[in-house]
Amino acid sequence: MDTSTTVPDTVQVVVRIRPLSERELAKGYESVIVQPNPPEPRLIARNQEEFTFTEVFGPEVDQLEVYERSVRAIVLKLLEGFNVSILAYGQTGSGKTYTIGTSFAGSRLKINVGILPRALVDIFTHVNAKQRGAREEAATGNGTRYRVFCSFMELYQDHVYDLLSHRNRYERLLGIREDVGGGVFVPGLTELAVSTAEEAFRWLQHGAGCRATAPTSMNKESNRSHTIFTVIVRACLGTDDERVTISKLHFVDLAGSERAKKSRASGDRLRECIQINKGLLALGNVISALANHAKSTRNNTTYVSYRDSKLTRLLQNSLGGNSITLMLACVSPASYNLEETLSTLRYADRALAIRNKPSKSTPSASLDSGSSSGSDELERLTKTVSRLRLENTQLRRRISAELRPAVGVAGMAGGKHLLAQNRLLHGQLQASLEESTRIELRASIAENALGRLEPLVCTELSDSEFQTPDESESPEELRRKCLNVLLRYRTEYEALRQRPTAQQRSTLHKI
Repeated sequence: MDTSTTVPDTVQVVVRIRPLSERELAKGYESVIVQPNPPEPRLIARNQEEFTFTEVFGPEVDQLEVYERSVRAIVLKLLEGFNVSILAYGQTGSGKTYTIGTSFAGSRLKINVGILPRALVDIFTHVNAKQRGAREEAATGNGTRYRVFCSFMELYQDHVYDLLSHRNRYERLLGIREDVGGGVFVPGLTELAVSTAEEAFRWLQHGAGCRATAPTSMNKESNRSHTIFTVIVRACLGTDDERVTISKLHFVDLAGSERAKKSRASGDRLRECIQINKGLLALGNVISALANHAKSTRNNTTYVSYRDSKLTRLLQNSLGGNSITLMLACVSPASYNLEETLSTLRYADRALAIRNKPSKSTPSASLDSGSSSGSDELERLTKTVSRLRLENTQLRRRISAELRPAVGVAGMAGGKHLLAQNRLLHGQLQASLEESTRIELRASIAENALGRLEPLVCTELSDSEFQTPDESESPEELRRKCLNVLLRYRTEYEALRQRPTAQQRSTLHKI
């Protein structure tokens, strides 16, 4: 496929219709989606609503054809200096993760492998070819060297977690910041250098194993978080490492929208469902605002509420920014999923109207330059930190050489005072950390108690009108069970409260 095609200035939308599952066929569900002419990107839902998209793939289309026809050309735009985003959206169980390939396991491509592993193979194939050409041009000083990095994060319960970090779950929590150009980035996110597609596969599998998943009535392995796997290509132009072009490719696997009534979610699953749908609602509002802005010829001041959710902030550059964006809308054709399928198709139809402003990343001029794009900021800061560390080391050595003869009793006394102050601050820090841990444990105990109470109360309230007086539990029995849960909560909390603090343990140790 020719990669020099015109860069699209609107969001490209591809609809993929999954086959009916064995369970759906056994229950007699029929397909409600019809493609009048399969080569055309047109479909009809419920025999009355017609939609036209960039591409439409029926149940018989395999993974390779989806990649070759719709994905490969824009993936290779990454090596031309463009930022690229590929989003998978749809209800839970519609085939988003399967299509993206986030759950890829293995080291070789197979027929059912998704687009992400295929894209990694293509990227390294072309990078290696360019590297060979760069070595031939190195003698003239015009060669370009490439370095590839990857990162993997998830957005769970509206919190950002680093999936490639070696730390524990709570230490992986990250924030979101804006750079000088108004773009959004995640400080502290792990970016790992990878030299082969196989190495990138291993990190993909490692991160996918750390993401939040849980079974529901609609999906045996439902993803309970949005994930973003990013491939970063840094091209160093010529022999000067200070001229760097950075381009990024984002694979966004959105958590599936779901109805609590269908998924039968309760407790933690219900809270996850609420947060997922809240983020997708904010994303839908952003898409509607951008679509209305693109269609309007008079109103040029449409407000786009990116700040309503962390998900929309992370996708700010992909929707209405300078990225080449492809949305993969995955739908279920089964009649019992009709409302969710229509919602997804309408959602995708609005996204077609969004206009982006794709542009190539420009090389950063030098560290002393006063202006830089958001994509160059990390490279600039890395070089700045290296330079400042070197200056700091040299300054420390000079000060140490000048002050060494003057060090005396006063200097030693000052050192002892600083050492004592450091010990005091360390003790205060330990106490604060222990208090924070106690608060988290208390919250966990309360949440567990709520989880045990909720089924008792909700079941009693929801089933009372369908049960006869003989079948329903008596108020005394329900009261007894609730009291047992509360007694267990009080016992666990009292045990936590009586646990000695670090200061008390230190006092006992001295005695």
